[in-house]
Amino acid sequence: MDIASRPRVIAAVLAALALAGCGDDGFPDLAPVGGVVTYQGKPLARGRVVFFPTGGTPGPTAVGTIGPDGSFRMKTLGRDGAAVGRHRVTVHLREQLTDQQARQVEMIVPKSLIPEKYGNPDQSGLVIDVQEGGNVYPIELD
Repeated sequence: MDIASRPRVIAAVLAALALAGCGDDGFPDLAPVGGVVTYQGKPLARGRVVFFPTGGTPGPTAVGTIGPDGSFRMKTLGRDGAAVGRHRVTVHLREQLTDQQARQVEMIVPKSLIPEKYGNPDQSGLVIDVQEGGNVYPIELD
């Protein structure tokens, strides 16, 4: 996503919060979601999973940090879980920047360590339907 489109995304997120499917506090109904991410049969040792609500599912994106064993748990704006409904899913794993690279003024986008398609919700092919109650989803990348 380019910097110019971020204000539109933020506005869309705020508008989505005001739509149907929200709880009494105006926040979308969330359900716990977790699982394990594997690439070519092996658990990823780090990275992120992002859920993008789609098909009328309310709410902002949910993000999960991948742990050393490949496990992840989704959070939405600091709250545990993801909005109940359908989500397009992305997985991100990039090279880590050296200290010198991190100090540079220009923006460096580290190389993806998995196929780039998994970082794009329109190309990943990953879709998850979050149900009320607990949800455990393995995400298998090839």
